[in-house]
Amino acid sequence: MIPDVQAALDNVLSSAVSLRNAGGAGRAFELFVMTGVACELKSRGFDVWLQRSDETRIAPTDSNRDFIQRGGAPTGVTSKSQGDRNASVIGFRWARRPAWEIWNGIQFEGRSGALHEIDLAIVPASVGAALRSRSSSGYPIGRPRIAIECKDVQGAGSVDEMRAFVARLYDLTLLYAHHQHFAFAGPPQAIHPGAPPGGKHRPVLTYWQENRRTLNVIARRTGFVHGASAMTGYHAIEPHGGIVVGSSTTATLIDSVASWIVAQGY
Repeated sequence: MIPDVQAALDNVLSSAVSLRNAGGAGRAFELFVMTGVACELKSRGFDVWLQRSDETRIAPTDSNRDFIQRGGAPTGVTSKSQGDRNASVIGFRWARRPAWEIWNGIQFEGRSGALHEIDLAIVPASVGAALRSRSSSGYPIGRPRIAIECKDVQGAGSVDEMRAFVARLYDLTLLYAHHQHFAFAGPPQAIHPGAPPGGKHRPVLTYWQENRRTLNVIARRTGFVHGASAMTGYHAIEPHGGIVVGSSTTATLIDSVASWIVAQGY
């Protein structure tokens, strides 16, 4: 799987990349999905780039072309003042529209104050810039536009696994009515701090609406038990099993994420 990740990064940069991937179960799987989405967006005409943790882009001619997957426990977004040796991200944009970032292993803060790791999250680049401008690490509050839970495990996805993902998204959802209870600066929005221009991400009224204007995915190397799959329709979660190198199900997952991004006009 790592050779496929390496090839994908080289394709995005159009040059050889030095991959610094983390050890541990499932980390290569996360990179595999992350870079697969990036390559697909590039093939559809998006501007796609690799970005260091200090917010500088990696250029094909740079002597330092390290793409770093941060190891250890998940954390927030590090300040750019801490240098370029923390977690790299992948950025993309369509034409002159606002830019977006793909994050790996970042914790988001929910309404309860609890922190929830999202394996792969796609957020407005303005959110990343706002967090990196701080003097220390910060956590985005709210829900990413795309959340992908990655499971590189042998057993089938259980009902409890699905419940845990639903509960995580529930705590991360900021509805319009919630803002009167929180001291957020600026107008109500679906994720703090930072929002792209145009007010696209103002909060909605119900969870049903938010579930359907975001993309929420569980990607697994194996499949799901029947009870877990039965929960996905109501909560608008896409279950994708059989995610392995070269499979048609992997191609379906990557196509689904990229097509959703295109349909949103990002």
